[in-house]
Amino acid sequence: MTEPTGDGAPADGDIDGLEIELRVTGDDLDPERITRMLGTNPTRAARKGEAIDHDGVPVAQRTGVWSYVLPASPEWELGDAIDTLLERLPPDPALWESLAGWAEVAVVCGLYVHGVDRAAALEPDTLARLAERRLSLRLEIRGMAPE
Repeated sequence: MTEPTGDGAPADGDIDGLEIELRVTGDDLDPERITRMLGTNPTRAARKGEAIDHDGVPVAQRTGVWSYVLPASPEWELGDAIDTLLERLPPDPALWESLAGWAEVAVVCGLYVHGVDRAAALEPDTLARLAERRLSLRLEIRGMAPE
């Protein structure tokens, strides 16, 4: 177990791995429209009902999805990665307000941990930038497979 520091945070408190994604979903989602709005090509996109390859098996998409996954960097902390993602997207609050009016929009963070007592924090400025864009924050905490 990691020993906590004097402020209660673990000494090795950072998460062990991280994935950051902007995910836009909706039953009537048109991936090309999202691409035009955000000016960024998706990592993956599909309309509702479209067959997508899932580990070599075609699976019908349950809802429309447009996703941009930020390429991983081992040096990033959670806040740095979210800030980098937001810098690659338009800052216009009206655009995000419009998008949030008819689609679900979220920053999805996959946080990978080897053991217990891991932590990640977000600065108020990062939280404010998420809120300005009406982006929800989804944290998916995942254990890493033993090597």
